[in-house]
Amino acid sequence: MRAAIDIGSNSVRLAISDGTTRSIITKLADGIEKTGKLSPAGISATVSALDEFTAICRERGCGKVVVFATEAVRRAEDGKDFCALAALKTGLQITVLSPDEEARLALAGVTKPIGAVTVCDLGGGSMEVICSSDGKTPSYAKSLPLGVVVMKNKFDGDYRSAIDQMPQLVGEYGNVPHYPVVISGGSACAIAAGILNLEVYDKQKVSAKFTAKQLDDNMPIFLSPRLSVLRPVCRKRADTLPYGAIVIQALLNHLHATEFYVSDAGNLEAVLNGYDIA
Repeated sequence: MRAAIDIGSNSVRLAISDGTTRSIITKLADGIEKTGKLSPAGISATVSALDEFTAICRERGCGKVVVFATEAVRRAEDGKDFCALAALKTGLQITVLSPDEEARLALAGVTKPIGAVTVCDLGGGSMEVICSSDGKTPSYAKSLPLGVVVMKNKFDGDYRSAIDQMPQLVGEYGNVPHYPVVISGGSACAIAAGILNLEVYDKQKVSAKFTAKQLDDNMPIFLSPRLSVLRPVCRKRADTLPYGAIVIQALLNHLHATEFYVSDAGNLEAVLNGYDIA
């Protein structure tokens, strides 16, 4: 039995080859743009999640558990200290991915159409945009600190300012080929669930094609203070999801995309399926 754990900027996710999955929001990157360090509360929550996931893996009889971290741990001044603490508390050895490795993982893991593609991996601390003319090898990859936790801390509820400034922020990706767009990450999946007005999250249903107009039409709901009531499926991410919607809307405009795919699968699934990050 094989297991993989993805330590992201906003959440920690577990996947086991028997189909078991878990996800816990820990907000590890909360405040990193001001302090340069991981959130103390986020560290505690992340170590607790890792401890819980370790117990699950032990119960399932997992022979190998691959643990990796992305933007938040890579960027933080105390990223190495966090990895050492996690190893001490849980026995898990964490591999911190380089930007290039993260790009290749995202491209390998997402559910995507055949051929040329632009993959946008929206996390808590950053958003990676990866282009590939053959769907296998990245020809362009760039990461910007446009993750939902970072944007929440930057704009602090001022959605109007976020909307006004986002075109310039996503403009830093520069000229990107006009390939079919696939967006992955927890916020993108929650937004897809919100667009579909699902009562219960369904990864098969959210992994689908959507139009930019569908997102535009749902923006009043995603930016509403009553988001949790209007779309209960978004409740766990209600504080950060509005920024995800704003980032995605601006990105689609920048890419001149009128439609996009959402993928529930991503880095975690690539590692679970054998992608070697050692």
